[in-house]
Amino acid sequence: MKPIAEVCRNQIIQALDYYCLPFSESAVRLLCMIAAHESNQFLYNKQIRGPALSPFQIEPASYLDVCEYADRKLYMPDDIPSPVERLLFDFKFATGIARVFLLRIPEPLPAEHDLRLMAIYAKKHWNTYLGKATPDMYFSAYMELFNEQ
Repeated sequence: MKPIAEVCRNQIIQALDYYCLPFSESAVRLLCMIAAHESNQFLYNKQIRGPALSPFQIEPASYLDVCEYADRKLYMPDDIPSPVERLLFDFKFATGIARVFLLRIPEPLPAEHDLRLMAIYAKKHWNTYLGKATPDMYFSAYMELFNEQ
């Protein structure tokens, strides 16, 4: 595992704990995969030609939807509402928002060992059919940084 990947993983675990959000190895790996791909291996914190913010590339409209859901479900009550720009500077907060985004999805997370299925899940639910990414892009980004075989 590359050092930046280890930092990402540890920060994600700490964020889930801090916000008392549901924790599983599947959730950690999926969040790592999304951040690795969406940020182009942690190169970008803001979309070049678009509004998305954080290593997770969360768009402002999605952020507002997640905040509304979090408010209803009482997730992250001390931090919502916050300005969307907070996603740029607070990885813990961005991770919490990304996890709550995933909690809205009725389909369960793939098994922690099934990284290919996890990549398909990321494409389907995070990037959606409208996005340019492919499951292989999510999988490759994860494998390059997290060195799992």
